[in-house]
Amino acid sequence: MLGLRACRTVLNNPIAYRLSTARLLSEQVSADGTDAIYIANVEGRRNNSPILLGLIDYLERTSASNIGFFQPVAESPFPHSITGLPRHVELLHNALKLKRDPQDMSAMSAQDAIKLLAVGNWNEMLDQVITSYQQYKKGHDLVILEGISRGGAGLVNTMELNARVASAIGTPVMMALDARSDSTAESLVNSALIARQGLIRNQAKVMGLILNKVSTANGAQLEKDIRAGLKDIGLPVFGALPRDPLLSSVRLDEIKAALGAKLVYGPEDAVLDSAVSEVIVATGSVDELLGQLAASRSRSLVVTSQDRTDVLLAVAAARLLGSTLPISGIVLTSAGSARSEAAESALRVCYGGQEGSSHLPLPVLSVDMPAYDALQAMSKASAAILPTSHAKIEQSKLLFERHVDAEALATELAAPRDQRLTPKMFMHQIMQQCLEKPQNIVLPEGMDKRVLAAAAEIATKKLANITILGKPESIETEARRLGLDLSACTIIDHTESLDIERYIEALVEARKHKGLTPEQARDSLADPNAFGVMMVQTGDMDGMVSGAAHTTAATIRPALMVLRGPESPLVSSVFLMCLPHKVLVYGDCAVNVSPTAEQLAQIAVTSADTARAFGLEPRVAMLSYSTGTSGTGPEVERVAEAVKIAKQMRPELMLEGPIQYDAAVDPTIAAAKIKEPSDVAGQANVCIFPDLNTGNNTYKAVQQSTGAIAMGPIMQGFVKPVNDLSRGCTINDIINTVACTSMQSLGVKGER
Repeated sequence: MLGLRACRTVLNNPIAYRLSTARLLSEQVSADGTDAIYIANVEGRRNNSPILLGLIDYLERTSASNIGFFQPVAESPFPHSITGLPRHVELLHNALKLKRDPQDMSAMSAQDAIKLLAVGNWNEMLDQVITSYQQYKKGHDLVILEGISRGGAGLVNTMELNARVASAIGTPVMMALDARSDSTAESLVNSALIARQGLIRNQAKVMGLILNKVSTANGAQLEKDIRAGLKDIGLPVFGALPRDPLLSSVRLDEIKAALGAKLVYGPEDAVLDSAVSEVIVATGSVDELLGQLAASRSRSLVVTSQDRTDVLLAVAAARLLGSTLPISGIVLTSAGSARSEAAESALRVCYGGQEGSSHLPLPVLSVDMPAYDALQAMSKASAAILPTSHAKIEQSKLLFERHVDAEALATELAAPRDQRLTPKMFMHQIMQQCLEKPQNIVLPEGMDKRVLAAAAEIATKKLANITILGKPESIETEARRLGLDLSACTIIDHTESLDIERYIEALVEARKHKGLTPEQARDSLADPNAFGVMMVQTGDMDGMVSGAAHTTAATIRPALMVLRGPESPLVSSVFLMCLPHKVLVYGDCAVNVSPTAEQLAQIAVTSADTARAFGLEPRVAMLSYSTGTSGTGPEVERVAEAVKIAKQMRPELMLEGPIQYDAAVDPTIAAAKIKEPSDVAGQANVCIFPDLNTGNNTYKAVQQSTGAIAMGPIMQGFVKPVNDLSRGCTINDIINTVACTSMQSLGVKGER
């Protein structure tokens, strides 16, 4: 809630206030701050309407940003909705005139999410959410995401769901917490702390808290006490929306929606956004009904059967004669016979309003059910904000502006923020690049069933154009046995290829300094790995992936003969370590056993280039068992010398060392160990190990202890990409390695 001074600022000079906030948003949010906010109700309730309406309206009014709205999992539609859209999608699209197609504003239905989660398929769910969100995000400066609610769809543990989705997307969470009439500051603080812990435990970042439905009796003191209770842990409270009588009221449009009723009398734009405080069932005489209405002190809804023309005419006559009956509308039930055409004509005139009349047209609704069923349905109608709830929509905007410290929120949005690249987003970006520019990749191991399964999936998803080496008849027979569709793949028998002479000539030319003869070249090309490498060397293929059924030496040796680059004479490798909340590059973990200082420097700059090729801004840490000058010895000195050489090779590179692993990747430890300003300490994303023993064991230890996905080894130092698989690789490993090979190829071509 705004303090007294802030409230006076808003009231006395709203234009200046809005301009200052608009400047914060338009100048900084898109440049340095967050580009999305994830609004998650702490208890998984669907009570976020006032917050969403107020926030998006405020942002659209006070900034030049193009604001979007997105639901990772679509909630259910409004009762009897014609569009079938999720309720908040329909509400916000209509009320705030959002530009994009509302069909694009959600990733999946709750039913689809339940099917995936029921079998533990978190990855597929998150992949679908990220793909849909990234597509929707294009063209928006800021997107407001609404968290998953229980909503009667069967989704449970919504806090974990929201934390995982927000963490995967990499957007901070704004918690929304509903107060009850008996809520105390202590109970609300505890609820906020528990929710915050749940979010943090699942790697989500928490931006702050907005309270909702706070009692007006003690709201100011309650908010003050909650702020005090959360101050020590640094959780900001941006405001507290009060429990509002208008928002809590049931209106005629909500009853219409609950009944699935039709408007039969009154103009198309009839005013349905009026309060309904009581229901009067007109079963008696007209005199009795008019007496009840005259005595009523609140707005009433009259329910009667469709054959009570006398009731309709009597109410219309009373209004036309100047009576101020407190009536919101009339509902006609299905009982009784239909009205005559003469009665219909008269009623259309009476209830459609007359030019010059001081009375608004009175809406008359019809429902195809008996009075008892209609009354039962009305009793279950709950207060909601519909697209037609104009008064509630405007009240929501007003409450947000009055009770949320929007300037503090805008400042938080504009604050420079660590732009985390989450593993899910990282993989999504790689796959999107592959889809947009599929590369030609050769797989020499055509008789390995894992390779065939991966090839089929890659071809189906159109991630790459796959060529498989082997006997076509044998491969097709195996594919049928496995139920695989390889129709989109090219299968080549390398022993009978028409290109063999061209490859022999190219190989002899590449190895002429070694005196290679055509006969020797022909013998070499009988090996599928050598043949695949020559397909890459001549440009027929963009990259090769092998090693599922061959040793690393057998895979890499042919590439060493023809693909080693003059600018990178050293071949090395890295692993892309997809940790739960970030992506790191580890090198060298597979090739060079005891690199010299010069080789370590080469590995460092090459690994930085690889990181950049995969969309990471490299911050390189040269690792050792000591940090800075805290230790001595030949191993530390070798790393220190490598740092000097690497900086001479690439002065612009953010590279530091010697440094210990914990100080390289953990900001808190870095602050304790390193007192000088650093672009690397605590934020390194490229870790260069001093030797193969350390690197190989570290990547496996991290993989096993954290559940990280280790993508690699990805080979470096070749002019065109050739990558090695582990012989224990999975189908997913092969797919990921093909994707990485495609990214390297795009980097070589300068097409990323």
